[in-house]
Amino acid sequence: MLPQAATAADGVLRLLLVEDNPGDARLTLELLREAAGFAFELLHAATFASALTLLQQQKFHVILLDLSLGDAHGIEALKCLHENDPLIPVVVLTGLEDETVAIAALQHGAQDYLVKGQGDGHLISRSVRYAVERKRIEVQLIEAKINAEAANHAKSQFLANMSHELRTPLNAVIGFSELMENQLRGPLDPAYRDYAHDIRESGVHLLRIINDILDLSKIEIGGITLNEQPFQILNALDACLRCVRDQAIAAGLDLTAEAAANLPELNGDERMVKQMLLNLLSNAIKFNDRGGSVHVRIGLSQDGAVFVVVRDTGIGISAEDVPKAFQPFVQIDNTLQRKYQGTGLGLPLCRSIMELHGGCLELQSEPGIGTEVTALFPPHRCGPAVTRPRQRSEAGLHAASTPA
Repeated sequence: MLPQAATAADGVLRLLLVEDNPGDARLTLELLREAAGFAFELLHAATFASALTLLQQQKFHVILLDLSLGDAHGIEALKCLHENDPLIPVVVLTGLEDETVAIAALQHGAQDYLVKGQGDGHLISRSVRYAVERKRIEVQLIEAKINAEAANHAKSQFLANMSHELRTPLNAVIGFSELMENQLRGPLDPAYRDYAHDIRESGVHLLRIINDILDLSKIEIGGITLNEQPFQILNALDACLRCVRDQAIAAGLDLTAEAAANLPELNGDERMVKQMLLNLLSNAIKFNDRGGSVHVRIGLSQDGAVFVVVRDTGIGISAEDVPKAFQPFVQIDNTLQRKYQGTGLGLPLCRSIMELHGGCLELQSEPGIGTEVTALFPPHRCGPAVTRPRQRSEAGLHAASTPA
């Protein structure tokens, strides 16, 4: 939690004027006395060093700073004040009329930039009041952001802990239902055997959801690290395709894949990359219609980055709904949630996995046309290209004779 910015509890604003010209200092004081609609106390520091000493000894609500001082000059003086205490608003009051300097001052934390002789006391007093109010709002926004991040961290920690605790009893349910289904303790009525099968399938489905929640929560709280080793992305994709092949056949979908012949090894966490690929393939199959297709293409870009593209001919989503697809526990609308089972964790988890690898996940979609998701691994994750002969796997993945 940040400390509160200085506020005028007694209704008196304490101002620090950093000005090495005595005449300008007296003029500023008189202008404020004539025009200020608030009670104030102004202390004058003729040098930058003395200003820093006063800031260590007393609290001020606003600093009025000249940028041309004998012992400090320009933006560096402003940056030093901001580093010394970022909660005190600074109003630049200078004779330097320079738009470039003015923009730089605002970029480095100044609340306002006033040129001497171009305004009266009303302008200075108004700038002081606005500076105090803007800084108060800025501090509130920073605190709100910190509180929101803390709440999100607590949520992720809770989900991670709960997911871990749920897995142990759920594994027991899956294990015992599998024993019953396989009739290891004697014959079982066919109906009860079907019930045991349904229990096991439901338990496995729930375990996948819990594992996704656990992984996503660990990533969010920084509690997961990559088990980095070189691996063949082609082999990882081939294994994932074999896992979803029966699912695609049951859904009446045409599942095809192609790969470049010169794919390098990837340096990363093979388990997590497989998890991401399975999620992308499962989504492409789930949000598709019978008779449609899912096509996977893996290749190497000109800058040496490996990409995996999963394209389907499914229901698609509108451009304005794409950001929602990357929000955990969110599905685009209730009708989809009723028709397609899921928690909305797949794409957020995939994106988090790619970000852990320094890559990115991009989604393009059009309602009624389909969706294309691209996972891009950065070049530093890729080893030297390895030429492979044309081959076709059991899952239908083949290495092309030319780069994809």
